[in-house]
Amino acid sequence: MSTNLTSFEHKQVIHMLTDLPQKIKKGEAVVCVIGLGRVGLPLGIVLALSGLQVVGIDIDKHKVSNIKSGKMPFYYPVMHGWLQKALSKGAFTASSQPKESIEQCDVIIVTVGTPMGIHYQIDYSQLHFAIREVGEADLTNRAVIVRSTAVPGTMVNIVLPMLKRISGLRPGVDFALAACPERILEGQAHTELYELPEIIGAIDDLSGDIAQELFLKINSKKVILRTTPTAAELAKLFSNIYRYVGFALANEFAIWAEKYGENASEIIRTANDGYPRSRIPKPGFAGGPCLGKDGFLLDNNTTFSSIVSAAWKLNEGIPQHIVASLMGELGSLCGIKIAVLGLAFKANSDDVRLSPSAKLVEILRAYGADVLVHDPNIKETLPITEVLQSPDVVILATNHPAFTDVAASIDKSGCKIIYDVWNMFKPNDFTMAKYMGFGRAK
Repeated sequence: MSTNLTSFEHKQVIHMLTDLPQKIKKGEAVVCVIGLGRVGLPLGIVLALSGLQVVGIDIDKHKVSNIKSGKMPFYYPVMHGWLQKALSKGAFTASSQPKESIEQCDVIIVTVGTPMGIHYQIDYSQLHFAIREVGEADLTNRAVIVRSTAVPGTMVNIVLPMLKRISGLRPGVDFALAACPERILEGQAHTELYELPEIIGAIDDLSGDIAQELFLKINSKKVILRTTPTAAELAKLFSNIYRYVGFALANEFAIWAEKYGENASEIIRTANDGYPRSRIPKPGFAGGPCLGKDGFLLDNNTTFSSIVSAAWKLNEGIPQHIVASLMGELGSLCGIKIAVLGLAFKANSDDVRLSPSAKLVEILRAYGADVLVHDPNIKETLPITEVLQSPDVVILATNHPAFTDVAASIDKSGCKIIYDVWNMFKPNDFTMAKYMGFGRAK
């Protein structure tokens, strides 16, 4: 059973902004989460299960309708059950009416997307819309927390001036404001929201106290790291860029291993084994809406060439490298039937945003290949039985656990080549086809 906004109204009166930390601690605050995507919806559900009343806001009415009926709008089996539990408790509801919902709440958390624009610059349109909606509501004695990924200085140079101008109120006096960037691994919010330290970049001490109490409500032992708003924004980017550059280096190692006629995955396993100063990640596709984007949020604000640029070029070039490897074996790909297993950017996901697997499919089709795609988490793709009907080539593009046991089916398909991006299989799993893998000798 879902609730409506009116059930929250009796909890809306606070006399002073300074009362808000205690109100959150007692579980008397109402929280509004703007943006019910892969960041906002899990956060809203967890807050609702942590003893707070939560209103989730999204302008997509179809999404809101599904959420209110207990359906997750994306693949996340664990959170599906948690959503239904939060709804049945009457602690969570969803709305497509921003202003009305905001004015029911004490804390407003902005989790809208900040995707890449067509010129590789950040697209602030969703953030601007959300901030305008927040500013036009009555912000008196309320707190605003921005959780969206942003260019360093966004809080100070964009969000704060916009809210001040639109609302006519004084930040830090009439309303609180903090940047608390999200660092959750997609699909792991059900554990990492409880376990990861929380970075809080507040404009003043009271704003920091309010944000701190909010996240301590999830876990009273959660580590809180307080800093400036810009430092918080930088910390988020540094974390993702560090991982992305590490993946790029592993992928460069894989290409070197190919040139030397060796197996990169085995070499990296050997290099890491028992050696505390070596933590080289496994080679493979590196991308997605965070890793494939966040470097640009820094790099595009400079005029010098950076390691980030080189890492992006290398990671983004892996799909083309795979296509070149296949052309080296087959010559032209025109008319070649290719089965691609996996379209999401990572395992256990249905997210295709900036997915290298999706890019691979586009390149193959550009070269004239007949490409059939199956992803167990994406209903718009074809059944695996259909894509494995006599293909010439099979490419394992996303390392979904569901593909662990498909080697026998691939072997029976009659394909000539198996290309394993993630080295999930072994050459002796196949009796007739040539086995190729990223980072392996050809």
